[in-house]
Amino acid sequence: MNEALSRLLGRSNRPDPGRADRAGEIAELARTTLGLPTDAAVTVQELACAEPGCPPIETKIAVLGERPRRWTFHARVSEVDDETVRAILTTRPEGENASR
Repeated sequence: MNEALSRLLGRSNRPDPGRADRAGEIAELARTTLGLPTDAAVTVQELACAEPGCPPIETKIAVLGERPRRWTFHARVSEVDDETVRAILTTRPEGENASR
């Protein structure tokens, strides 16, 4: 994809250190909020979504391990604030699509 089109779509092949730093902050916030050990595998990814009705960019938090869980935020990593993360993880600690 050429650079102009990438910018238009909000995508880039260049590394974004700010996004990586913020993803790390969100992962640490998830560990703290969920009471996970510091070595728990938590990933934070900013993904493009091409499905109909899906916002163009979303952020996913995933806790891996014996009991994998995930949450989706319809915003870029840089736009996901701490209060929103805490609220969602506190309200739905079991993750999305989990049966209650």
